[in-house]
Amino acid sequence: MSVVLIRSLILYIVVIFGVRLMGKRQLGELQPSELVITILISNIATLPLEDTSIPLMLGILLILALVCYEAVMSWVTLESTRIRRIVSGRPKIIIRDGQLEQATMRDFRLSVDDVMMPLRGSQVFDIRQVQYAIMETTGSISIYLKPEYQPLTQGDLQQKSRRSIRQSH
Repeated sequence: MSVVLIRSLILYIVVIFGVRLMGKRQLGELQPSELVITILISNIATLPLEDTSIPLMLGILLILALVCYEAVMSWVTLESTRIRRIVSGRPKIIIRDGQLEQATMRDFRLSVDDVMMPLRGSQVFDIRQVQYAIMETTGSISIYLKPEYQPLTQGDLQQKSRRSIRQSH
């Protein structure tokens, strides 16, 4: 029992170290390749815990090899747009000028409900208010409202007051 406890503590430290080396993203922000590496690391870490005949060093080396592979792939995708598109895909517009892009939604296998949920989370309840909604490579949806539905900012107020001052002179 104590051997498994010590092995789990060592693997825990190695996995935390590896994940920290890969970057500080939240689970929902992972690129597909990062998610696969994360799942593989978790599976590899469990093998020496479940079967004590598997050398602990083998599990550690495999984990570190995957972390190194991910670091190299991250560097390569930063340097090459083409490889980045192959590995991560590219963002695509799913709403344009208040209209759903049906073909893109089919490509992503999205229903209207799948699109409406993040819209409602951004306080948008009518698709017609959206200039663009973009499906990001992480699976999140970015929303850009039409100008007439965008919230008023401090800059808008300052511009309006400057116009009022000019018109009064």
